[in-house]
Amino acid sequence: MTPRTTIALLLVGVALAFGAVACGGDDNSSAGGETTTEATTTEATTTEETTTGETDGSSTLKGETGPGFTIEVSQNGQDAETVKAGTYTLEVEDKSDQHNFHLIGPGVDEKVTDVPFVGDKSVTVTLQKGTYTYQCDPHASSGMKGTFTVN
Repeated sequence: MTPRTTIALLLVGVALAFGAVACGGDDNSSAGGETTTEATTTEATTTEETTTGETDGSSTLKGETGPGFTIEVSQNGQDAETVKAGTYTLEVEDKSDQHNFHLIGPGVDEKVTDVPFVGDKSVTVTLQKGTYTYQCDPHASSGMKGTFTVN
């Protein structure tokens, strides 16, 4: 490939990437988040990756209980230790008919799943400043619980 052809392909790739970023718009304006677009050009190939998320972190918390004697809450794939105050969707995956998922804290006393239930359930919770405990009620005294702080 000649240097002239390489430069032409590079310019075409940059123009395509610029056009995609400039004209892309925001298809998810109701999410209230920011959109990031990254374009990479290699020879004649242009690849784009677009991610959309809240500007102050995700508004989803993931809870999981079972199948063993484990229970956890995570945010963005990491253990939730500190969470910002606000309204969240709590998505719980209950993997055992021996456990439940119960969230307790300032203004919240939400039993998301019951002991015989196995499957996925979601609830909306508004978290205020303070400490929240999530637990399996039948096994809380055995240590099947955890906490996170809301600031």
